Amino acid sequence: MNESNREYQKAIDYLYKLIESGELTLGSKLPTERYLSEQLSISRNSTREALRMLENMGVIESRRGSGNYLVGNISRTITGVIDMMLLLHQTNKDEICSFRRNMDKSICLSIIENHTIDRWIDPLTQILKQASTMPSDTLQVELDRKFHYTLIQATENQFWITLSEAIADAYRHFIESALHHADESVKAQLYQSHIAIMDSLIKGDRTQCEVAIDHHYNLVDQQLQKEELSHEL
Repeated sequence: MNESNREYQKAIDYLYKLIESGELTLGSKLPTERYLSEQLSISRNSTREALRMLENMGVIESRRGSGNYLVGNISRTITGVIDMMLLLHQTNKDEICSFRRNMDKSICLSIIENHTIDRWIDPLTQILKQASTMPSDTLQVELDRKFHYTLIQATENQFWITLSEAIADAYRHFIESALHHADESVKAQLYQSHIAIMDSLIKGDRTQCEVAIDHHYNLVDQQLQKEELSHEL
């Protein structure tokens, strides 16, 4: 490890210790670059590099004219890794769609096992009520996103929420494309699959839940396959 690497790692380790000790908590303002440089006897460039790395990881946020703050937006980092994997052809749409299908099953099973659905019935019902009017494509895409994000929140498990939101963000442009090009029959079936998912969660019926999720993602997969065929023509 060269001198520069040792210096910026020193700054990262120092900030991690402040977090571990509780001196820095979510929303806290970090010490200034100048303070870190002087406190650790390292160059300002190394300090800046350490802060840039933490920002890229989603650990901190730089606010112009104000400083750096601890935010813990880790899901952004995971989404960025998935996007890069797609660019480098280390994964593909089919793998992500398959993972998302199984992830939603696990999310719903977690909700059933932990009996958390009662606290989330109202927001989910409101989303479904809006979707029942068969709104514009743009609003329908947004309501689909809100429905699945609310399911993630209903796990009430922060690790699940962070990981699932990152996967959902990476998957989002696939589902947006599918919904924008779906006909009214497909949109109606997708809406009914949301109703079935909600009903299964209220009943605590795991089998019905998995069937409803499979139906939803089968529709999405079929729509994506149609798009691929149309692009090949």
